[in-house]
Amino acid sequence: MRMKMFAAETFEAAKAMIFAEMGADAVILSEREIDGGVEVRAATDKLGGGVVPSEPLFLRESRGGHGRGSENPLYSRVRDALLWHGAPQRFADRVANEGAGRHSTPSCAPEDSIAAGLERIVTCDPIPARLEKDIILVGPPGHGRTATAAKLTRRAAVARTQIMPVAADLDGTAGGDQLAAYLEQERGQIRIAETPDALFNVLRKLRETGNRCIIDLPAINPFDQDDMASLQDLIAVVRAEPVLVMSAEGHPEDQADSARAFARAGIRRAILTKLDIARRRGGAISALSSAGIAFSHLAVTPFIGGGLVPAAPSRLAALLMEDAPGDVIALKGAA
Repeated sequence: MRMKMFAAETFEAAKAMIFAEMGADAVILSEREIDGGVEVRAATDKLGGGVVPSEPLFLRESRGGHGRGSENPLYSRVRDALLWHGAPQRFADRVANEGAGRHSTPSCAPEDSIAAGLERIVTCDPIPARLEKDIILVGPPGHGRTATAAKLTRRAAVARTQIMPVAADLDGTAGGDQLAAYLEQERGQIRIAETPDALFNVLRKLRETGNRCIIDLPAINPFDQDDMASLQDLIAVVRAEPVLVMSAEGHPEDQADSARAFARAGIRRAILTKLDIARRRGGAISALSSAGIAFSHLAVTPFIGGGLVPAAPSRLAALLMEDAPGDVIALKGAA
């Protein structure tokens, strides 16, 4: 039997995702409300469509052990899982040591050991649907900032609160049109600022009326000193919390260098995106953790209506238990 957890804004939307992914024979096992929507667990006996079991081969046999390294099969398999996912050796060893080396029991499953290890290493700090402070989304080109801005806006609407999306089109790339298209709104229903002064005026007017906003900033090259200096200046003036939008795709060392650069600019939280298409996710998880950046949300589908899951060690562990490309996140054992 193959089980998965799906996140969506409504139960009907989750069912549509389940039947599209798992087929008409899928059985719904449970459902619960979360911030911004619902989580629905489903199961099927079929593995059709080229889908392989969600647990990597090297994790399918051992379910216990004591000691460390070769003396502890569980330690070795947890470490090997992270290495397969592209995590650096040092990070993989640390997670395995914290989760399987020190605190394992004979009945401990690999996914539980990974979650236990990550819980002692990473920080998870989800953004509430009702914002306490304006958010400014930053990140490299192509990492999904505009789609994330739309998802956060839609999530707030489902939670019966309001966020005003602001497209800071400072580079003239028609970001406002793209954001409006994602939200299926006219340009007039969002705010667009084409210069820094226009952005400051938009924010001033919104704050005077008590509105919170999500600012979609143009792409930032973390390896360009001028880009990073401009970002720091803007953050200081705008007085909004900068949140990194980072794709799970990429070389682990590039991801680590990028995360450290954004951390030096004052970023403390990140949304990890493109988890539906990135097969190996260990590099991104290690990069954010090593940079001291907390995980806020996990973007697990390309759909605007749903797919932003609050980050938790158990959910990160679930990501590291998958080896099927394009698989929707399997939140097995999620709290």
